Amino acid sequence: MMWLILVLVVVVPLLLLFAFNRYMSPNMDTFSKMNIDSPPASGFLGHFGQTFKRGLFLNQLEMYNRYKDKKVYGIYNLGKPILMVRDLDIVKDIMVKHFNSFVDRRVVFEFDPPFKENMLMLKGEHWKHVRSMVSPAFSSGRIKRMSRHVERISQRLVNVLRGKQERNEDIELKNTISHFTLDVIASTAVGLETNTLEDPDNIFANHALNCTVRLSSVYVLLAFMAPRLCNVLRKVGVTLISKKSLQFFADTVDAAMENRKEEGQAGKVNDFVDLLINAEREPGQTDKALTRSEIHGQALVFILGGYDTVATVLSFTLFLLANHPDCCQKLQKELDEKLGNESPNYDNVQSLTYMDMCINESMRMFPPGFLIDRVCTEDTVIQGIPIPKDMVVTTPAYAIHHDPDIWPEPNKFQPERFSPENKESRHPYAFMPFGNGPRNCIGMRLAMVELRVALAYVLKSLTPVTCEKTVYPVTLKKFQLTAEKGLWVKFNARK
Repeated sequence: MMWLILVLVVVVPLLLLFAFNRYMSPNMDTFSKMNIDSPPASGFLGHFGQTFKRGLFLNQLEMYNRYKDKKVYGIYNLGKPILMVRDLDIVKDIMVKHFNSFVDRRVVFEFDPPFKENMLMLKGEHWKHVRSMVSPAFSSGRIKRMSRHVERISQRLVNVLRGKQERNEDIELKNTISHFTLDVIASTAVGLETNTLEDPDNIFANHALNCTVRLSSVYVLLAFMAPRLCNVLRKVGVTLISKKSLQFFADTVDAAMENRKEEGQAGKVNDFVDLLINAEREPGQTDKALTRSEIHGQALVFILGGYDTVATVLSFTLFLLANHPDCCQKLQKELDEKLGNESPNYDNVQSLTYMDMCINESMRMFPPGFLIDRVCTEDTVIQGIPIPKDMVVTTPAYAIHHDPDIWPEPNKFQPERFSPENKESRHPYAFMPFGNGPRNCIGMRLAMVELRVALAYVLKSLTPVTCEKTVYPVTLKKFQLTAEKGLWVKFNARK
């Protein structure tokens, strides 16, 4: 009996650990064979332990700075080799010149139906087909029509902020701005009036929050660093997003589409669903259209991607302006001179050059796409570096955005970095908040319109200022592009 207990307690776990080690680390000599530098790795954990200890951002900076004289370097995450690219010319070649060899993104986690076929996860020709069908939703004409929703909800945001200002309340920007962006997404995606700014407990907001909280969890770190482990967890029921919330969004999209068809309103609401109705494949139709499953997938990306990304950029921008009143005053002067008494809209915000400089500098410091992944689909040689098929290639955008050789004093907020003359002097791939090339963020133009309009509405009426709860400089959470101590400010009314 004692012998059996010894086997169960000691031998079996050791055998399982050995098998796990063999499974997770079959390629730990990949970079030595490729003659590419890689820091010492810790067994089957690779460099995952260092990331977990330091956090995504500090670890990315440390690795990037360690290999200043190298074009590329390698890391291992639980046995998976990942080629990190520092050289901006190689980044450009991967994203544009050799795009056909790097068309796919790394699938860090998979969704179950009804959202399995979303654009972030699709590969090759399937991705190209869906992208071509969805791209018309982001044409200048459609964005201009959707911007009316943004303008209306931006005025509602100003009313809410003015009420807090009159009550002398401190405001945590990410929380309040997230309510605004969720209202915009509900309206521009499926034509819903959610009014989360005044009713944050509505059902749409609760399901969106349920999704984004889990998307910001340690589970996402595991998804990036150990996707094979996440797939195992998914098979036993541990999922990234609750099936209940996924089904809610699927039902919401279906209901919006069917109601408009029945009421003859298809194409008249000026939102994302209008485009999807036009693009849906009818029975017996050829493949030059979208299936309902593909529609669900793109709706999920539009709702969740547009909601949190814009909230992050807008809240950081307002916070930085509160901590740099000279920049805020300069931006408000531009608004007064160029807009006067006119309300911000799609057309007039295009002329706000200093506003764009402030938004871009905010995204440089806190880029929404802080890691940009591609997967090599065929053996390729770029600038003398052989990249084998299936190799994951990553651009460390956060570290590039904080490289002092490109951006002197990178931790300082200096919008003038994005003046026309300064932009001309830099490599075009030194700034990549939304990625680059054919597989960049499809919604970035809509996001920029939303940012410009909302920021213009707020700053025409109110001025963000620091308060007792303000903590600056910002310390980011380990695994989220979120301020550890929040983004606390107050607002003063403009005279």
